Amino acid sequence: MHPSHPNSGCTPRSRLAQIVCAGLCCGAIGAAQAAALPFTAVVEGTSTIVEVISPAGPEVRVQTVATGSGSPGLLSYFSGDVINLATGQGSGSNRFVSGTGDELLGTFAVQMVPGADASLFDLIGDMAVQGGSGIFQGATGKVTFTGSGQFFSATEARTRFVFQGSLNTVPEPPSSALVALALAAALLPRLHRRAGPGGRGGQAAFR
Repeated sequence: MHPSHPNSGCTPRSRLAQIVCAGLCCGAIGAAQAAALPFTAVVEGTSTIVEVISPAGPEVRVQTVATGSGSPGLLSYFSGDVINLATGQGSGSNRFVSGTGDELLGTFAVQMVPGADASLFDLIGDMAVQGGSGIFQGATGKVTFTGSGQFFSATEARTRFVFQGSLNTVPEPPSSALVALALAAALLPRLHRRAGPGGRGGQAAFR
């Protein structure tokens, strides 16, 4: 007489379901434990007034191209925004490109503050992360930034920006779930072969 086994009442099919369920549960726990990742960047470049949208204000369109580094490593930075020079308020969209080509996209609101003389200014703003590509695909999050600049011509200024915030990235499929599914797929034909009449062979195979 065989000693009782805690799973002696399980059929091969139910044992297979247990394997899959365990793997998926572990995968869900791993995904739930994914935490927000810090994001930092410091870039320097040139901001250019490329268009006067309205003389009243005036309201202008500005494009920025800069380079620097941050938590993803080396970065290129691009932005386009519209600013009312009378109020200093503006909004636009921006894009970070990592050294590996992954892109992080965002939209932002900015406030321009006049400096000690007409050529100097400061910037402060908030950015909402809008996904991207590569490691940033599906990312969300909030980032704040400060900046400073100095005009060296009527339409161009040297600018520097400091970004700080956090990103929530979409985790890759948990390896534990993939392993469980692969194991189940490999065991299924074997269980059918061993089960025999009434499924007793399948039970004995697991003892």
